[in-house]
Amino acid sequence: MSTVAENASLRRNYLPVPLLTLCLTGTLPVDIYLGQEKNSAPVLFRRKHIDIAGSELATLRESGIETVYVSLDQADDYQQHLQSNVSSIISNADLPLAYRLQFLSDTGRSMLRESFRADQVDGMIQQIGELSSFISSLMSKNEVVVSELFEVLRHDYQTYTHVYNVATYSLLLAKGLGVTDEKELQSISMGGLLHDLGKLRIPLHILNKKERLTDIEWSIIQRHPTDGFIELAVREDISEAQLMMVYQHHEKLDGSGYPVGIGANEIHFYAKVCAVADVFEALTGNRPYRNPVTKAEALETLEGLAPHKLDQEMVQCWIALTNR
Repeated sequence: MSTVAENASLRRNYLPVPLLTLCLTGTLPVDIYLGQEKNSAPVLFRRKHIDIAGSELATLRESGIETVYVSLDQADDYQQHLQSNVSSIISNADLPLAYRLQFLSDTGRSMLRESFRADQVDGMIQQIGELSSFISSLMSKNEVVVSELFEVLRHDYQTYTHVYNVATYSLLLAKGLGVTDEKELQSISMGGLLHDLGKLRIPLHILNKKERLTDIEWSIIQRHPTDGFIELAVREDISEAQLMMVYQHHEKLDGSGYPVGIGANEIHFYAKVCAVADVFEALTGNRPYRNPVTKAEALETLEGLAPHKLDQEMVQCWIALTNR
């Protein structure tokens, strides 16, 4: 095996970690590695339990480093450390809101990535429940502006990035529509985090395909709402409304959606909210088969889909929130 291939293989033994999370969580219980070169194995930067000076973090940021690495055999320790610090960080009013939003985005994506990789539904639901409580706590207690949130979110095509973004957008849209109860907002954000659970059953070569999907591949993609519903329907800790976010988020008001093709009156409120957030996120996020469009272009597309496919009031509310 060549040196480049060996180094690329070694890198798969490490968990990428946003540098921002190190800036806010103090002494770390894990070793931290740097991996600036794409085809080089990460190199040790700091042993666990040894403080990283603020000046060192500033130097890393100034040099353009946004990601560091943790060995996979220490990933559980890192996740536990993050989760034990999230609540205190997002509730710290001395930190700028944008900083807390970005921290929660990076931490949430890290939590979701590890949950999806483990593919154990019980543990996944527990972590998603915890994450949804963090999201609802931060979003419901602060005046979050969509444009500010958009700037701190990642926009890659990973499923865990997409579901995190859809969950936050769904919560903000619901809030804009008049939902104020924090428990209900948490329920909506949790449903958003779960809405694409069925995609974990789709082969990666289909999800990441750059070319046009074949009819068979498209039929596999269209199964994901049903697959997610089947996975969750037997659970007592998932509400009917959340199940409908999973099952109906691709249904359209005129009956042209999937998996069933039901009409407006049969689509749950939560699913209609999720549908608007899902389309906006899909349009503005990177995809293997196309580049993202601008926010203005995405809003124009949404407006064109209402009122026949997407709810008119929800689309107009989202446009107003995004243009603030």
